[in-house]
Amino acid sequence: MVDESNPFENYTRPEPTEPAEIHFRKAWQLRKDKNPEAAVQEFLKSLELNPEKPATHFNLALVLDELKEGERALSHAIKALKLFEDKGDLSKLATGIKLVEKLKKKYAEPES
Repeated sequence: MVDESNPFENYTRPEPTEPAEIHFRKAWQLRKDKNPEAAVQEFLKSLELNPEKPATHFNLALVLDELKEGERALSHAIKALKLFEDKGDLSKLATGIKLVEKLKKKYAEPES
């Protein structure tokens, strides 16, 4: 039985037409499918076309962290954080701060 109180129950998200979004969604799927190396390549293609999308930097940081590429992961996490802040997206800003702090702690240079 269809719940008529929820008009979005049968909503299907349209396929993207913007090239950056196409690469972003492909990268997202590759990440879900546990193919981080290919996901990185697709996120980078997306960023070539739209370097100001914070979600792309954020997700790329997560994948790079999986691949133990700490310096690159932190760089993209910081970029995502700045973009979330610029856009005034407070809920994602908090998530971005947590990721940056986690990566800084994880990949911090050991003190002599």
